[in-house]
Amino acid sequence: MKKKTLLLPLARQFAIILILFTLCTVGITVFTTYAYARLQTSFFDNSLESYSSQLAKNTREAYENCENICYNIAYSQPVQNYLLSTESRTVYENYSALNSQLSNTALLNSFITDIAVFGANGSFASLCGSSDNYAAFAQALSGSRFSYRSAGSTLVNSIPCHILAMPIYSLGAGESRYLGILFLAVDVNSLFSNTINDENHQYHPEILLADGDGQLVYGDPGLYEAASRAKQDLYMEGSIFPVEDSSPSRVLYSARSYSIPCIDHTLYVLVDKSQATRQVIQISLWLLLSIGGLLTLMLLLLFALYRPLIRSLKQLTDYMKTISAGERRFFKEDVPISQGFLGSSEINDISLAFNEMLHETDRLNHTIFDTYTQMYELEVTNRKTEIAFLRSQINPHFLYNTLTMICGMSAEGMNDKVISVTGALSQIFRYSIKGGEMVTLEEEMEIVRSYLMIQRERFDNRFTVRYEFSEDSHACLIPKMVIQPLVENAIVHGLEKSLKPGELLIGAGRNPEHGYLAIWIFDTGVGMPPDKLEELRRAVSQPVKHEGQDAASNLARLDAMNHDSIGILNVNSRMVLYYGANYSLLIDSDVGVGTNIQLRVPYQTRKSVTPPQAAGHEI
Repeated sequence: MKKKTLLLPLARQFAIILILFTLCTVGITVFTTYAYARLQTSFFDNSLESYSSQLAKNTREAYENCENICYNIAYSQPVQNYLLSTESRTVYENYSALNSQLSNTALLNSFITDIAVFGANGSFASLCGSSDNYAAFAQALSGSRFSYRSAGSTLVNSIPCHILAMPIYSLGAGESRYLGILFLAVDVNSLFSNTINDENHQYHPEILLADGDGQLVYGDPGLYEAASRAKQDLYMEGSIFPVEDSSPSRVLYSARSYSIPCIDHTLYVLVDKSQATRQVIQISLWLLLSIGGLLTLMLLLLFALYRPLIRSLKQLTDYMKTISAGERRFFKEDVPISQGFLGSSEINDISLAFNEMLHETDRLNHTIFDTYTQMYELEVTNRKTEIAFLRSQINPHFLYNTLTMICGMSAEGMNDKVISVTGALSQIFRYSIKGGEMVTLEEEMEIVRSYLMIQRERFDNRFTVRYEFSEDSHACLIPKMVIQPLVENAIVHGLEKSLKPGELLIGAGRNPEHGYLAIWIFDTGVGMPPDKLEELRRAVSQPVKHEGQDAASNLARLDAMNHDSIGILNVNSRMVLYYGANYSLLIDSDVGVGTNIQLRVPYQTRKSVTPPQAAGHEI
């Protein structure tokens, strides 16, 4: 049964779409604004939680730090000497040593206003305060046994300070004796100022600090009364609870309370919730107005654009109906579409190219396909030629060094070593000219070991060789003759130039996450200075091929860039031609430490795969 189709004029469809679009936009805007308001409220609570928790943590750490300072001073030798000294001639020396220690300690924390020692024998030492500031505290505490604690608050040098106290007992063998009390005057305003003035926090909190007896140490008394009343009816430490102050404006705060265990105090952090509410309302109104204005502008623009389009489509439809009716003779060869002042280039293109489009598309598809095939085959051929040429450049350089060594051995009558070296050299050359382009890492390492045997003979075992290969690395396919040039470079430019015995490390490991095998050659030779390393890295990062140049020209260009590292640049060129620019060599070096060169190849084995690839194309 044939399905019915509801046919509507394009103008009416466009009107329906505009209406639905407007309704959806308005609905989404209202919902988004509401969600934003909730998100901001949640963000406010989370921000308060994060901020207040961090502030509580910092406060605890500050008072714990004060406790450590008290311990360090109370049981230091200068304090003990000063309180135990009985000879008048040593009193001044002990007092000077004590004063120096107190001064140095006060420099460690900006919020320490004064440090005072109140002796049981009536002696007193302080940085800047008077004994009158501490006499009442000393009298209240002298008759009780206590540890580190809060003594109360007072003015020290006209600065409101929180006074911390710790008893001082004698050290050494025998029964310890009570010597006095150490007082630490903490400027609480300074303690909290850095946190309160945090520019990254948009809400400025009110901070209250009360001792275990409920006495306010720092903050606004009116807010503290309101916070204490609100907390009595509420829950556990750290939870948010509302606080409404008693001022005429009746400001509503969101508050959290935390205990400071080391001094048995309670910290309150209050943030004016109306700040967040006002900000949410302002941003929500701005968002609604902005989206409303943008929606209006979009509707007007769409109407201005699509009205000419509808009119032009009607003209084009009428023209096609006329042509299909066989009345082509009523039109000129070029039939323009009248679109008015603002028109659509697509409608104009359709009116000019509709009849010839299908034929031209078919013809162009065949032409593009044939051209692409030819270019692809030419590119593959060029890459094969380039890689073969680069591989052929490795052997002459190595041959020169080896033949020179063989001549020296022959001159000294070392026939057995000549035979061994010649056999190894023959094996290397057979390997380099026979077989395919790709070999397993295990096959490549057999030739590298032959090469190292030759070089160790040459250098009289001046360096040791260590291998670190993972089990799954041996079967990985790599381009032939890429490790030997790097090993040669490490020996000639690293180990040979070093005056001390060295080590050569060759290893490989698979990276399953990124699908490649990493191979590294590290030598403990002389290394490279930073400018030489940077020059080599720039050379490695240069494009392998230049437009219009053949393999020989490209190799000559690389040689001119860095003659001492032509082996490295040669191997890098081959890696880039095989696998693309992402597989260029990675080079690190430090003078006096050594050089590490790493190459990476896609992890493939003969069982898993596809023919070798060069720069992402089959070759």
